[in-house]
Amino acid sequence: MYSFALAQTGAADTAWARAQALAALRTAVEALDDVRASLAVLTADTDWHSDGVRAMQDALEDLRRRTRPEASEMRSRESEAERIDAS
Repeated sequence: MYSFALAQTGAADTAWARAQALAALRTAVEALDDVRASLAVLTADTDWHSDGVRAMQDALEDLRRRTRPEASEMRSRESEAERIDAS
């Protein structure tokens, strides 16, 4: 008797879940981008010739390099979520 209400509710729930997923993914991408930018600045700021500082610089650069695929993965998930048909 009220199947139309259930169908509309299901679509609304899907749309809400999609919107929440997209918001979380965008937040994650922004955070990763911010971290990568900060790490790039730290790497440049520590461009000295001391062995200890050089090791720290290498570690920061390695961390920055490893965040790149994570950001790419988040962007892929964001694109997938954007393609979800919530109607």
